[in-house]
Amino acid sequence: MNALRNSFVKLAFLLAFFIIASDLCMKLEARGPIVRLHCTNDSQCQYSCPTCGCRCVYTWCQCPKQPFVEDIRFQAPPN
Repeated sequence: MNALRNSFVKLAFLLAFFIIASDLCMKLEARGPIVRLHCTNDSQCQYSCPTCGCRCVYTWCQCPKQPFVEDIRFQAPPN
């Protein structure tokens, strides 16, 4: 009986591991593909987003990291 319980515990941990691992994979896929664009000047990089500040660096468009929503601090309007 003890051996049967031991195998059920191992199976439960293995199943939990697979569920967590597959959930992490799904979250990584949800971020979307990384798109790299070739360029010869900065204006080609600003075509899709003129206010993003993207620049042409070694024939590749590179954009500065956008701040996360948690990092942006909003101030309440004055009364």
